Amino acid sequence: MRKYFFFLLILSVTGCGSVTSEKVRCPKTSILAEFSKSIDFHKEIPIRSDLDSVIPQCTTDGLQTWVDFRLRITSIRPLLSFNTPMTIKTSYFVAVIDKAGNVLSRSNHDLVVKFEEKQTTKVNFVQLEERVPLGKEASIYIGFNLDETQRDFLGKERNKNVHNLRP
Repeated sequence: MRKYFFFLLILSVTGCGSVTSEKVRCPKTSILAEFSKSIDFHKEIPIRSDLDSVIPQCTTDGLQTWVDFRLRITSIRPLLSFNTPMTIKTSYFVAVIDKAGNVLSRSNHDLVVKFEEKQTTKVNFVQLEERVPLGKEASIYIGFNLDETQRDFLGKERNKNVHNLRP
């Protein structure tokens, strides 16, 4: 009788856990190409940052889909400035957009990048969480918050690279 009671107790506890956190298919989660790169100038030294990858994992509680994702951000500084430690702050956004193009939520985040002495490349991993109402067809987009100067600089650089590819 005692074994039967413990078996039922274990079964009921594990059963409750699976109801509250069921794995589900994730909404489309992607990095926007035009906002995947950033350039910051620190004492006239250009520091590049790239949103490299995003890996989502989703669960539901019956009311909404919870999207937990890991974002990889790589920052690079030129060799000319690698002798001293340096810290920059870059800003990025996460937006949840429904099928009709309406913004369901948008959050801004700051990433502090600390280069050690003689370090030219710094890779950061960020854990984030977003919610999507259950039954809503939505997508999650990630990108850097760029000012006009950054957009112009990166646009010119992108166009320069495209022209170099032509025969």
